[in-house]
Amino acid sequence: MTKPFRRTLQPPVDHDRRSSEARSGLMGLTVILAFAALVSLFTGCESKEDPPMDAMPATTAGKALKDQFLSENKLQGRIVLIEFGIIGCELSEKGLDAMIQLHREDTIPQLGYARVEGAKDGPTVNQHYADKSLGFTLYRDPEAALAKAFDATAYPTFVLLDKCGRVRYRGKFPDKAKLSDWVATLIVETQDPQREVAMFGSVELDVPKLLDSTKIPNTKGEVKSLREYMGPKGLFIIFVDTTCPFSREIMADIQKIAKTMAQHDVPSVLVNLDDAKNDVLALYTELDPGAPVLYDVTTTTKKKWDVHSVPTVVLVDTNGSVGYRGKAVWDDVSAEAEKALKLPPGSLKFGAKGTEFG
Repeated sequence: MTKPFRRTLQPPVDHDRRSSEARSGLMGLTVILAFAALVSLFTGCESKEDPPMDAMPATTAGKALKDQFLSENKLQGRIVLIEFGIIGCELSEKGLDAMIQLHREDTIPQLGYARVEGAKDGPTVNQHYADKSLGFTLYRDPEAALAKAFDATAYPTFVLLDKCGRVRYRGKFPDKAKLSDWVATLIVETQDPQREVAMFGSVELDVPKLLDSTKIPNTKGEVKSLREYMGPKGLFIIFVDTTCPFSREIMADIQKIAKTMAQHDVPSVLVNLDDAKNDVLALYTELDPGAPVLYDVTTTTKKKWDVHSVPTVVLVDTNGSVGYRGKAVWDDVSAEAEKALKLPPGSLKFGAKGTEFG
């Protein structure tokens, strides 16, 4: 509804009084501005509002999100074990159950806990956790923003933070005794090292030895070592399985990737882990990835190569030096592979995106 126009008569104006008030106001404003300048000088930029996260560079936004997560959940200044998991993943649920048990038994009293849930469907998440009685933080992360900030997009991934919020371990659910030792080490730390620190549980792989000792069959029944697939400049190994949706997601990319790598004298192989032989043969009869498919029905290769999630890709040269090991994000792979193979930037164009999940 439009309000009716109403005219209000104003009293006569005293110009001398207004002039005096104006001068007084100007002097007051000058004092305020001067004081504000002094405050700004001594306090720097603390009074400025933080820009929205989507306006920040990715690394800055990631750090801001991590800090916000720790602050809102009263985890700042604490040693924290976080599981990044997703409903429907058996390993995620096993890890969560183990973490709940640790918390309830108060096995490591100084340790805080949190579960970051990646499932998108709100009602499903609510129903799933209704009877869980976690006793610790449950954080919903449907767009995987926090998982990306912590580089934990392979579900499940466990992350151990020190009191300064630094990641000190990233991987599968840690052994209870080792976890207790790690926490004891972190408790006595009194300062932030202000640099990259050694990660707990890191494994140094003897890749030249592994290339010779990893002897597994291909889908034709031939048993060869990985070394026998090596090309003039190296070998590109892609670890997958038959059930992971993210392994399936990259299958359509493999022909392009393998063809491009072969043009630079680096053949590719798929290594399928921990699946029954019939499942492997059935899948790769249906799919042609454009590269030899090897498989191990046991967990031996998975453990020897320290593969925590699939897909994981590894680029090695003829001496066994690792040029890339990590997620199947093809832009990252191409950039590191160009360095390792001493190629000009932009030489490897895969024409595919890949996935940062696993």
